[in-house]
Amino acid sequence: MDIQKKRRVLAVKNAIAPKGVAILTFVNKYMLIVIAVILGLYLYLYPEVLGKMWKGLRSYSGEAGSKITFEALFQSVLFFLCASYILRRSRKFLEAHLLSHLKMDTGVKHTILTLIGYCAWIITILLTLSILGLNLKNLAIVFGALSVGIGFGLQNIVNNFVSGLIILFERPIKEGDWVVIGGQEGFVRNIRIRATELETFDNSTVLIPNADILSASVINWTHQDMRGRVVVPVNVSYDSDLEQVRDILLQLAAEDERLLKTPAPYVWVTNFGDNGIDMELRAVTGNVVNKGYIKSDLMFRTFRAFKEKNIEIPFPQRVIHLMNEDDHE
Repeated sequence: MDIQKKRRVLAVKNAIAPKGVAILTFVNKYMLIVIAVILGLYLYLYPEVLGKMWKGLRSYSGEAGSKITFEALFQSVLFFLCASYILRRSRKFLEAHLLSHLKMDTGVKHTILTLIGYCAWIITILLTLSILGLNLKNLAIVFGALSVGIGFGLQNIVNNFVSGLIILFERPIKEGDWVVIGGQEGFVRNIRIRATELETFDNSTVLIPNADILSASVINWTHQDMRGRVVVPVNVSYDSDLEQVRDILLQLAAEDERLLKTPAPYVWVTNFGDNGIDMELRAVTGNVVNKGYIKSDLMFRTFRAFKEKNIEIPFPQRVIHLMNEDDHE
């Protein structure tokens, strides 16, 4: 009986779950319209709110604003919640439907969205404080108090914030770049106000303060374009035909469609080592992100080709001389 009851409950949940998801999707999709209608109706019924906002914004001096009332508190909270939702939805709309159709770099799009977001949030906060009854003279006092706090303990936060703005404008790194910062290597996922999110190849997220990025040496593999060099080192014995080795490596590079024909791949001798001759195949790929896979594939194919052509890859050799005690005498 209990099993049948559990099955009925599970069947009811499975029937209700899709409807619940559909309702949430509908609410999330049309919530912006509902909020706009509510906000417009509220301002139509209480037009003095707009006058109060304008008065609060233009009151740089003079008497302090009126005392905070419950009505003003309710109006400011309602306005802030509605404006916050509108800002979040507007960012997604701009990113998905407007900027996606423009021929811009991903970093430029992110910079535009971030700057628009900063300005929109500043305006929203000022309007909220105006509805609450605070004028800009009071805000100047508050900012003066904050400056004292910044002088004592918030230098690091301000430094990271300003560094974040410099990164957005100067764009030494941008979203999607493959970078190496302070020994951490990965892809830039998000440039925030205080720190930059770096996703490593182990799928972990590293938060790097923006100030550290400007003060440290940064390797950006994809700063200008996606091209990059692939280097395949080989070591062959002194009995090998170097011209044959060179031709094999160039043939392998020519067969790989991921390598560019211009500039053409080339092979050179780098060193006459203790155990053999060191050589390198150097080529350029159109997508530097794949250079690790390309290098590994070429090394597999090189090993197989050397086996077929009887080209020896020497083992490290060491000669040890053993001396008897009589030799010391």
